[in-house]
Formats: sequence, structure tokens, C-alpha cells
Amino acid sequence: MKIAHLNSWLFWRGAEQQVLYLAQFLRAQDYDSVVVCPARGALSQRAGEAGISVMPLEMRHDLDLVAAWRLGSWLRRRRIDILHMHDPHAHSIGLLACLMAPRVRKVVSRRIDRRPRRSLLSRYKYTVPDIQYVAVSEAVRIVMLESGIAADAVRTVHSGVDLARIDGVQETVSVFPAGARVIGTVGHLDGYKGHRYLLQAMSHLQQVEPRACLVIVGEGRLRAELEAEAADLGLSGSVCFTGFRRDVLALIRGFEIFVFPSTLEALGTSVLDAMALRKPVVATRAGGIPESVQDGATGLLVPPGDACALAEALCSLLRQPERGRAFGEAGRRRVERFFTVERMGAANLKVYHDVLDKRLA
Repeated sequence: MKIAHLNSWLFWRGAEQQVLYLAQFLRAQDYDSVVVCPARGALSQRAGEAGISVMPLEMRHDLDLVAAWRLGSWLRRRRIDILHMHDPHAHSIGLLACLMAPRVRKVVSRRIDRRPRRSLLSRYKYTVPDIQYVAVSEAVRIVMLESGIAADAVRTVHSGVDLARIDGVQETVSVFPAGARVIGTVGHLDGYKGHRYLLQAMSHLQQVEPRACLVIVGEGRLRAELEAEAADLGLSGSVCFTGFRRDVLALIRGFEIFVFPSTLEALGTSVLDAMALRKPVVATRAGGIPESVQDGATGLLVPPGDACALAEALCSLLRQPERGRAFGEAGRRRVERFFTVERMGAANLKVYHDVLDKRLA
């Protein structure tokens, strides 16, 4: 079986990490697996560092016919069996490419907790027959079913983390002096990630816990606005925006609490990283987050967009560190049971075999 993974993004996020994890898992199982992505992107660089085969492909937009033609020709030459498309742009270009390579079976990962857009292109993409969709959470699967996708065309495969990689990180990086109560989050700086509510929560929290500090790891279009908002709230000395970092796991090791304030979220792979590192989690009930974080067992869940509830939950764990440690241990056990790379990889591999069995039937 020959599998190609198509990913169009230039930047490094949770989705790209999952593509790399999956490609590494398949290689370990002796499957022929190639990552198709822009040569100048982060995934190309990291896949190359990991020794994963890469086919460079520049994808300028959803209807990039040159990219589709190049991909279709390559799929035929390489006799690829499965094209796994990992993001919305890849979905569009991959379908166009498969017009030139009709024998290729199509798998699409859906990592967004909202219905597909109503544009003509989106309607076309989600009405093409013989596509197997892989939702990264039950919440995403339900949204897809509500959008009219047939139940047998959508399967849930939760994202996973590499516990060996997690446990290999022994360094702890801290950006605040000793004695600070460090709360941290990791994620792209976009509106749906809820950073504004987190800053408001920190403003409330510091009134009762003045040693509380916040580390915001990630880059994005809202960084300047969020930094200005932190200054307006009087938080400049207690909030650190680190930007993009490659030592994210070492930073998380330095957090006392991991917080995740998203208003929309398919699952949240940085939450899984934090749980694997035995950190208690305060998060929202958005999307697939409750599938990983169990309220009152591995962390605390609050309504999305509620800064006061977020502050109260953070304050509760800061004042009960022993409870936080118990949450962290329970979170680690939950990841070991349900959210490993091996489990994610095996489930995707079963999807591939089932798709090929349908073709041969």
C-alpha cells in the first residue's frame, strides 16, 4: 500500500504535527508513505529532519490547477493507492488531482469544529462520492453528520501524542522568576482561541492571586492586538507572549496549570501534550475538548467565552495544588489509554485498509 499525505499549510500547528506523527508511524510499520507539502513550509523541514520522504508541491490557492496537475501526474507515476488530505486547501487540490488519477482512493481529515462553508466550491467538495472522512473528534463527526454527510462516510479517529517524545523532554523552561504561579497556554493567536477571555480572566485573577503569571505560546494575526489589550488591562509585567517556539514541551513543563480558552475547537492537541506532561488543565467545553479533558477528573471545564468562570477555575486550582497534581496524574493515564500515536496510527491504517477493501469488493 502506498500512501500520500497532502498538507498545504506553511506554518507549524497541531495538524502538521499529526501528519508527521502518522507518517512516522506508517514508516515504522513498513508502509510506503510520502508527505506532499510546500518545500518552504515547516512540515517539509521537520519531515526531512525525521527522514520522511517528501514530495515538494507549492499550492497557491484552492483552485491552483498547476499544483493539481503536478500532483495528479505524480500520483499516477508513483501508483499511489491512498491520498490522505489533511486540510481544507489540500482537500480542494487533492480532488482536482484525483480527476487525473481516478484509481487513487480519497481520505480527508476534518479538524474544524464547524459546518463546511456554503460556497460553491465547498458544496462541490462535500458532495464528491467515494470519500472517507476522518473526524478528529466525535464533536466534529456530529457536525459533519448534521451537514448532510452520510454516517458511513465519517469515522472518528482522535489525535494522538508521542509519549516517548514527551518523556524525552527533561528540560524545563521558565520565562518568569522563581516564586511565580505560572499559567500557560499554547495555540495560534486567532479569535476562536479565546485569548481575549483569558486576558480578562487574568485581570480578575490577579486581584486575589497577585503572583499569578501567564505565558502565551504561539504566533498569529492577533498578536499585536492581544499585547495591546494586555497592556490596557495592566498585565504587561505578568503576561509573556513568547511567539512561535520549538521548545514548546519544555515550556509546558514549566507551567503549574495549562489553560485552553477556545470558543471553537476540534480537539486541541496541545491539551493532550499538557496532559501527557501531567499538567492539570482548565479549558472550555468547546467542541471536542470534553472528549479529552474530564471535568473534575483531569481538569476543570468552563463555558466558552466566560472570563469570570475561567478566573474562578484557575483560582481554585492555584489554591488546591494537591488537587491539580491529582488531575495531572489522571490526565497522563487518560492519554496513555486513549490518545497515543500508536492508537491514532492504527485507526488511520484501518481506514486505509477498509477503503481499499471497498474498491476491491
